[in-house]
Amino acid sequence: MNGTTSFVGDWLVSEYLYTPAGEYAGLIHQRRLLQQRGEMIRVVQICEPVQIAEGISPQAQEVVAIMNRRVGEFVFDLKLEGQARHYLGQDVVGSGFLWCDGVITARGIWPRFGYNFTSFSIMLAPNRQITGGTFFLANQQVATLSGVAEPDPRGFPVLAPIVSLAGFRGVCQVISSDGELLERFPVTSEDIDAMYGRMQGNRKRYGALTEWEAVAFPGQIVSAIEVSDQVSGQIAGLWKIFQDEKLHQVRFYTLTAESSTCHCEKW
Repeated sequence: MNGTTSFVGDWLVSEYLYTPAGEYAGLIHQRRLLQQRGEMIRVVQICEPVQIAEGISPQAQEVVAIMNRRVGEFVFDLKLEGQARHYLGQDVVGSGFLWCDGVITARGIWPRFGYNFTSFSIMLAPNRQITGGTFFLANQQVATLSGVAEPDPRGFPVLAPIVSLAGFRGVCQVISSDGELLERFPVTSEDIDAMYGRMQGNRKRYGALTEWEAVAFPGQIVSAIEVSDQVSGQIAGLWKIFQDEKLHQVRFYTLTAESSTCHCEKW
């Protein structure tokens, strides 16, 4: 997989909508069509209205009203420039980066919708992609999405968090700020929890998605996301490590519930 061409085709997406405070507001179904056009990929996103959750607050109703402005068809062209991803409009403008196989982060703006965004996508398998992100008005957060996509014939997928994250193990990839793989090493969920325990920061959970902002030590900041996927039985995490406000390193890990005696202190 190369993070984009592997995703060409017709996909169905389920997006779980949350307020900035973390309240679940509803479910959005989306059809996503990716068509190869020479060096470009034409992306068509057809968004349905929010299926509103029961008993939501007035704040969540405001978020639903904002996201219902995104109903309908949105089209943009995507150009691959090495590991860079350029979103050329007209409905999405911005850029992204392929950190490793199937893992992209991006930011930009939806001009017609009217909000800027950050996003991530992680291919857990050829037929399952975890996705999500945040919409902003400048720096004012208005909504957070966590979602999942699968090929069209499989129907709209479901994303649910794993109840217990203990006893998982897998591999962490250490990546330079230029996208070069520096190192791979085994890691457990206990290793990651221990590392978070040595930092000072805050975390916020949006269903299956958890976000962290923390200080590892003076001068070093960690901005992280982690998604647990009950269907695939996997946990995926992405850390962006900043040193003195410069991106220093990225770490990406995937974990499964296989039993293991591995314990690694390389964080």
